[in-house]
Amino acid sequence: MSDSLDKEEQAAMMDREIYELALQQPEGLDADFLKVALPNYPLEIAVNGVNRLLKAGRLELMQVGTRILYRGVHAGEFERMAGLTGDERLVYKHIENSGSEGIWVRTLKQKTNLLQGVITRCLKGLEQKALIKSVKSVKHPTRKLYMLIDVSPSTDITGGPWYTDQEMDTDFIDQLAGQCYKFIYLQSYPRAMPKGIYSANHMAYPKSSGVHRHISANGISTVALSVDHIEELLTMLVYDGKIERIAPAFEVDMGGGSGGGRSLGVKPKTDWMYRALRGSNIDSPFTDIPCGRCPVYDRCSDTGAITPAKCEYLKTWLSF
Repeated sequence: MSDSLDKEEQAAMMDREIYELALQQPEGLDADFLKVALPNYPLEIAVNGVNRLLKAGRLELMQVGTRILYRGVHAGEFERMAGLTGDERLVYKHIENSGSEGIWVRTLKQKTNLLQGVITRCLKGLEQKALIKSVKSVKHPTRKLYMLIDVSPSTDITGGPWYTDQEMDTDFIDQLAGQCYKFIYLQSYPRAMPKGIYSANHMAYPKSSGVHRHISANGISTVALSVDHIEELLTMLVYDGKIERIAPAFEVDMGGGSGGGRSLGVKPKTDWMYRALRGSNIDSPFTDIPCGRCPVYDRCSDTGAITPAKCEYLKTWLSF
């Protein structure tokens, strides 16, 4: 009796050691790792402990390439998985691995090799246990994607701030774009001379980061927006002919580098400035002489490489 009890205690101690080692290795551990980490136990005894933990749901079997690994299941995860069937666990793990992108039913069927009826039953059971949820994608409105209940869908699925209930919110986009244009316009022309223009070396036009600060600081949008979202609006205004991009002086002079150098194989992102266009500017070139927005105006002279006689933009404007 005592010998049997000793064996049970030894097995329990072995299981605890293996489980603690597995929790310390989030990427998983294999038999070779156990052999080194547990030199006082024969490998056969350690493998028996692994099998007990797998059966109890404390370890999870994974395959990475040709390697078989064992991952420790944390207490919270173990509690969630405790009441699941084998098929439900399989479906749950694939949904978990999909992260914020979610997974389609057809993809689940391909990955699990389960029958459609079995997958449908598993999904229903997992939803009833409040472990997963279904979401719709703006890219594929007819597809239902599944993800864990506490995971937020990616912007590729929701469409970001420009979509409400999978529908593009054109009113919100137009209103926000209008506020961006108004802010840029007020900084595009001298306030003391509303019909005048700034000199060619003026470099205080707003950038996307400045527009973003204005929108955020004034509470114009109730939806959280990033600088990238603002740049999407500004790009739309450029295509609509309401504003224009102006490259910063250092990018014109240095070819986009800094300190006179350029990183090989890396094309830096242009930190554009933006200037509003007056309505009449779009219709007639007479309203805006190229010299007024020339980035190399200060280097233009009667002689040298940059002269009015050699300027293609000025020739085009004069030929109108």
